[in-house]
Amino acid sequence: MERRTFLKASCRMCLLGAAGLLLPGLVENVKAGNDKYYKTKVNDQNQLEIPLALFDDTTLQIVRVKGWDYDLAVHKKEDGTFAAMLMKCTHMDNQLSVNGSGFSCSMHGSQYDKDGKVTKGPAETALVQYKAVINQNTIIISE
Repeated sequence: MERRTFLKASCRMCLLGAAGLLLPGLVENVKAGNDKYYKTKVNDQNQLEIPLALFDDTTLQIVRVKGWDYDLAVHKKEDGTFAAMLMKCTHMDNQLSVNGSGFSCSMHGSQYDKDGKVTKGPAETALVQYKAVINQNTIIISE
């Protein structure tokens, strides 16, 4: 086999292999519905403002904050309060994705429930939480 032909074939095989590894995670994200984000930025008071109306039809909203490396999951609890969690795996700092009952890490398989508590390791620490309070028609999120 000619060297050039061998290299082309090898590159194709690597690309196909990589696509096979990445595709299940991408399909999972689309199935989970987290392909829709609310985009915002930090205000002058170092807070995030999220419209309360986003939760009219759902209890979970993924928030993409300008300048942040990780998304934020804002979850409406049964008592009407809100939890805001950084979607960053506490094991190896990987971006989390939404699964049916909470969040999962594609790197090593850690799983968290909807309140950010670890349900499956190797992660041992719950997700980072932010203070979330309702102010009229807005949810204010701060550290």
